[in-house]
Amino acid sequence: MKTSAWGIVGALVAGITLAAPASVSAAAGVLYVPDSFVAAFSDTRATGHYEVVGTGLRIFTEAATSTDKVAEYVATNTPLANIGEPSLAYTPTLGTIPPGYQLIVDFDNNGTFDGILVGETAYGNDWWASNSSQQFVKDGAPLTDGGSGSLFHGTLAGWRAAFPNATVVAFGFSLGSGVYADGVLNSITFNGTTYTFAIRAVLDGRDACKKGGWETSTNPVFTNQGNCVSYFATRK
Repeated sequence: MKTSAWGIVGALVAGITLAAPASVSAAAGVLYVPDSFVAAFSDTRATGHYEVVGTGLRIFTEAATSTDKVAEYVATNTPLANIGEPSLAYTPTLGTIPPGYQLIVDFDNNGTFDGILVGETAYGNDWWASNSSQQFVKDGAPLTDGGSGSLFHGTLAGWRAAFPNATVVAFGFSLGSGVYADGVLNSITFNGTTYTFAIRAVLDGRDACKKGGWETSTNPVFTNQGNCVSYFATRK
């Protein structure tokens, strides 16, 4: 479980600029939980939870209050023009509202993020800007009418045309707040790569290197059993 009372909205109000760490682990296609999530962007609240189940991420809330929210993000530094069509693969077990896809975007490419684009299945390929987005983002939205999650919305193609220099600084998901739900996020696709979820495997000593144990380690990654044994020998 991961919780945070600070939240992404607070970050936007504060205008914080964050240097982006590596967007994913060295193992392509895998997000290690919670290591791959950016703590400063987290908006998982007191009664929102997540846990790795197989290669998926179970996300769930306890009720339908303001603290029932699960939202996590992975750092990147990718032009909005290059990200393709991001998507989530989700299997619900409770509730009918799935998580939404979220992109934290530096719309004017000045090194500070300015807003969040939200993609929800209810609106098809239409993405809307969060209320916390900067005014120039709202003013420049492809569409400024109703029929979406906010008045400021459009397709990703429309957002790219409106902000050709925009850069995505983090991608992620959000369930809630105020949503009572439980389900498994099977994968998240960004910039042409589909990521599943895992917990880092950390060996507890050189004996664990034997019988192929060295191959299971993800922190660090070993090249062979001898490399693994030597690693622990130098740490005595």
